[in-house]
Amino acid sequence: LLGTSIPVDAVGIAISTMQVVLLPLILGMGMKQTVPKVVDAITPLTPVVGVVATCLLVGSAVAQVAPDILTAGGTLQWAAMLLHLLGGILGYWGMKLLGQDEVTARTSGIETSMKSSAFGFLLAKLHFGDYAARVPPAVSVVWMALIGATMAVVWRGMPIKDGSLTGALADDKEKNKE
Repeated sequence: LLGTSIPVDAVGIAISTMQVVLLPLILGMGMKQTVPKVVDAITPLTPVVGVVATCLLVGSAVAQVAPDILTAGGTLQWAAMLLHLLGGILGYWGMKLLGQDEVTARTSGIETSMKSSAFGFLLAKLHFGDYAARVPPAVSVVWMALIGATMAVVWRGMPIKDGSLTGALADDKEKNKE
């Protein structure tokens, strides 16, 4: 692909972005405003839905280009891993340098490390004629899931400066007090 000119359907990419990113956001915000009790009722299920969706997206992307991933070698693996690792580190330390609290910095680190490679894979599949354009985001989606999940698990149990825990561990600790 290096040095090759690839035609890009900008309108198609914009429409896909609206369908995959904006529409669910608008739908979710609208539901929170109009049926908050329904949203509150399903919110406890969202972590499980997120994990299952991530597994399906990773598995699907990798399965579609598995032979090409194997022939791509370690260079592509290192590049994808570093993209997500450095994204997470920079997301965390960028917030710290801007004076944000620990929870905000951790959230930014996780969110930055998990910028959606699955979306990149979808765009490559739908809008780029060259099959090889799918391989880098398929590799990246694996590293995105591994690094983002690892950061979340590690930070979940690490107390912040005031000694409190974050996430589900804090919720469990609070329930045990009752």
